Amino acid sequence: MVREYLGPEAASALYFGSPNNTGEGIRWGTELGAAVSCMGSYQGHASVAAPDGPLVTWGVVVNGAILVNREGRRFGHETVGYSEYAAAVLSQPGGEAWEVFDEEVFEASRETRLEEVVSAGKVLPFESLEDLAGSLGLPTDALSETVEQVNRVARGEQKDPFGRQAFASGPLEPPFYAIHVRGALFHTQGGLKVDARARVVRPDGSPIPGLHAGGGTAVGVSGKSHKGYSSGNGLLAAAVLGRIAGEAAFESTAGVHDPR
Repeated sequence: MVREYLGPEAASALYFGSPNNTGEGIRWGTELGAAVSCMGSYQGHASVAAPDGPLVTWGVVVNGAILVNREGRRFGHETVGYSEYAAAVLSQPGGEAWEVFDEEVFEASRETRLEEVVSAGKVLPFESLEDLAGSLGLPTDALSETVEQVNRVARGEQKDPFGRQAFASGPLEPPFYAIHVRGALFHTQGGLKVDARARVVRPDGSPIPGLHAGGGTAVGVSGKSHKGYSSGNGLLAAAVLGRIAGEAAFESTAGVHDPR
């Protein structure tokens, strides 16, 4: 289903979600005649520590980190968001990147989920950019050019070619840190089409009697692609639609099975 609806890049991504998200609820609904919506939508993440975690908080990027590919080059506007940027990482060779930042960014990101990554030994320190490039097998000249360009943007000497507006901690200076990351798929946002009472509906909009949906089975609120995902959208749909579905199901069966 991931390959069918999201495409080969998402299907090849590291899956970092619940093992219970199998899509069976969506299949049950469609077998009963339900409509589906936004099946190409999902939450991705651009920075899960390679090869299989933990998650690297996107706050590191917000605080000024950059992502580079195997060629030592940036490949986009990192601060568009972790879900939207996941596709950019997945489009790179190997679906991987290296998060590069300095001491100021590192300290600004402490006491967050970055501590899990530090504890796992995935945050690597280097005295110089040359040491970083040599140790990680990245082209030194290209990486140096990339960082110098970033620093010119951070100093206000030129505009970023990718449109990034801010490098919160200013120019990147030694010592440096790096994390090898992968693009990942967390969960899909498409699903069974529901009405305001979380009743599953047919393509003509009529509700299927007795069938309600919420969470990952119902269509989420992110729109048609991963670019519409904002933090908390998945939890929002799970909590709110779950409650609405439970209340609506109770109301529709009240008095049918009288416990007296």
